[in-house]
Amino acid sequence: MFDSFDLKLLNALQEDADRTAEELAEIVALSPSAIARRIRRLRESGAIARTIALLSAEIVDRRLRAIVRLQLHEHEQAEEFNKFRNRLKARDEVQLCLEVSGSDDMLLLVACRDMAEFNAFADAELAAGPMVRRYETSFVKKEIKNRPMVRLDERDAQG
Repeated sequence: MFDSFDLKLLNALQEDADRTAEELAEIVALSPSAIARRIRRLRESGAIARTIALLSAEIVDRRLRAIVRLQLHEHEQAEEFNKFRNRLKARDEVQLCLEVSGSDDMLLLVACRDMAEFNAFADAELAAGPMVRRYETSFVKKEIKNRPMVRLDERDAQG
């Protein structure tokens, strides 16, 4: 699936996607035109899903952020469960939504302007919803690390 050049390129792009093809060529040891072709191929194949900007902690820390652990009613109501997941996916406040194993069923990272906005979100999506049996919230005091990167190596070359 990936060769060693792809892996190096993907790692470099995850660290800083604003690098030029010339800068990437110094890291990956390919010509800038070969770098550009590979990036285009990786985007077209879906290996690069999208390119985004990560805001500084100074900006993000102005928001009230919460980690919300959800316990759901039985998943037998597949249609209701899918509607609930789709509503969460559509909410701008929900930055991360994971289905997890263990005593909780889902984990959310929610960012709101203030407690009133969080309460409105929780009332609308969590307390009023038929899928949520219980939820517990922990508020983020300080961001220590935010590095959404998956370091790739030769084991990832096999696909």
